[in-house]
Formats: sequence, C-alpha cells, structure tokens
Amino acid sequence: MPRRRSPALIAAILITAGLAARTTAAQTPPAVAAAPASPLAIARCTWSALPATTRAALIASGPSIDDIGKAITGMSPALMQLAQSQCPVPATKAIDDAAKDAWAGTVLTNWAEGELGARYRVTPAALARAWSRVPAASRRQIAAGFDKTPDAVRGDVAGFATELGLTDPVALDLLSAWAIAQMKLAALN
Repeated sequence: MPRRRSPALIAAILITAGLAARTTAAQTPPAVAAAPASPLAIARCTWSALPATTRAALIASGPSIDDIGKAITGMSPALMQLAQSQCPVPATKAIDDAAKDAWAGTVLTNWAEGELGARYRVTPAALARAWSRVPAASRRQIAAGFDKTPDAVRGDVAGFATELGLTDPVALDLLSAWAIAQMKLAALN
C-alpha cells in the first residue's frame, strides 16, 4: 500500500520548488535570442540524424548522378521526417529553401567522397588539398555547371582531376558532382 504524504509536506515541496525557480530565474541573465540555424547547419544535422545504414546506402548507391538520385527518391519519407524532426526548424521560407539546396549539396558531397574513396582511393583530405589549389576563375566556371550534368562539366575539372591523378570518365563525373556541390555549399555559407 503506497504511503500517503501529508498535505503540509506537499505544500512545503511546492513552495520550495517555487522559491527555487524564482531564485534561479533571478540569477539567470536574460536569454539572448539565438540566431536561426543556417541552411547548412540544418542540412548537416539532417544528414547526421539519418541512421548510419541509410547514410551508407546513399553513399554506396553507385557512381552516377542517376544512382544517387534513385537512392534519394527511394528513401522512406518517414525516415527523412524523423531525421528532420531532430534538427532545427528553418526560421523562414528563405532558410527552408536554402536548406533544401544545402541538403542536396551535403548528400552529393558525402556520396561523391564515398565513391571517390571506394573506387579511386581519393581521401577527403586529398580532395580538400587539391580543391584549395583550384583558381577562383575555374571555381566560378564549375559553379556555373550546377544545372548541368557532371559530364558537361568534365572539362572544367580537368586540372583538378589531374592533380588527383583521375582520368576515368566516371571519376571525372564524381569529381564534377563533388566540385559543383562545394560551390553550391560555399554560396550558402
């Protein structure tokens, strides 16, 4: 049989809790409104919130844009909603729209890095190092290819590919997708 607490004890607990809350509130400086989450932060959070097996399946979906496109399209909407529910909500329509672009760039980056690593032994560090040597004019040319297929941008990444020792057309397409994603993400940052 459960023990009954006296009404006086319950009142004392409530009064003490009320005093503690007021004391804590009085000692706590007023909260500064936090800046809304950036589109890139929302996209990275969503990627991280997906189960590891889902991320691995997206990364290993195949070497073509069509492969990753099919993998994303085939992903469970409920799984995506669950991942998004664990992340900041876009504060505005503009942030929401930009977060969708950031999501595409984040997925393409992770997919291309995974495929380039698995097929050609190119590490993310090697990509970053080679990318840092791509001139600004070349980067702008690559960025202009965002709405083109990767094979249409192959010539724009030729110098970048040479530095990494990549000549295979599939490798160039992966590298193009990665570079385009970097430019898109940089524009959002």
